[in-house]
Amino acid sequence: MGRIFSLLFLFLFTVTLFPEDGTVPGGMAEIPGTVYQMGTDKSELQKLAELGKNVPEMNRSTAEGWFGDEVPVHPVTIQAFYMDIHEVSNARFREFVNATGYKAQGSWEKYAERGREDHPVVNVTWNDAAAYAEWAGKRLPTEAEWEYAASGGAENWWFPWGNEPDPSKANYRFKGESFLAGLWRILGLRKMGTKPVGTYPPNGFGLYDMAGNAAEWTADYYRPYPGALKKDFDDTKKVVRGGSWGTPNAVFLRITYRSGFNPSSFSRTRGFRCVKSKD
Repeated sequence: MGRIFSLLFLFLFTVTLFPEDGTVPGGMAEIPGTVYQMGTDKSELQKLAELGKNVPEMNRSTAEGWFGDEVPVHPVTIQAFYMDIHEVSNARFREFVNATGYKAQGSWEKYAERGREDHPVVNVTWNDAAAYAEWAGKRLPTEAEWEYAASGGAENWWFPWGNEPDPSKANYRFKGESFLAGLWRILGLRKMGTKPVGTYPPNGFGLYDMAGNAAEWTADYYRPYPGALKKDFDDTKKVVRGGSWGTPNAVFLRITYRSGFNPSSFSRTRGFRCVKSKD
């Protein structure tokens, strides 16, 4: 009986999200197809060093080490798709777990207590995120899809809202990190800092929290761009984008900023959102 109920739930869930009349699925935004100029130009590295000047020992050379994986700018062809307007919440992930009996690799319930239902789910592995996406009839975004969607359709913006840091537009620790705060982070004692999805204004595509709140898993392995400046990549890792509530400097919040993590790892700063191809 329980299996029949789960299948019926999934059918109704899918019909509701993906109507056949060509309308945008519920809770998603349509992202148009384009040829997008992805990445960061080498000439921008000095500006990034200046933006991150409060990061200890940040200079042109260290900026190349931190951000060289974003170089060079290169064209990518993106087909139209749909993207969740919000990061997947604790409530939605719990629906998935309750409906399927899925045993998560990450300890997501630690930060999904009562009162946090509409906060982004965190402490999920890439595998957990991919399992949810498959259940929902969706998938994780490619790295190129994510970056283009985060841009909101604008060209050469560092952030989803423009080129200047703005703590009123994203959930991150814009005041930086004191010695004591850094010690708490290392010891795992820092207070949890996510906010309900949709707290901050959306970008040009109507997407919320594409910078800050929870960093987001993408579908792709962490690999160099064509003609890459940086060569030392661990392509067993999956790309994470978007910065988080724990990001201490806006230089790590930019839409082109990349990082890679083992797909079986999890963190209270990482969550995800899903996409669906527009067939």
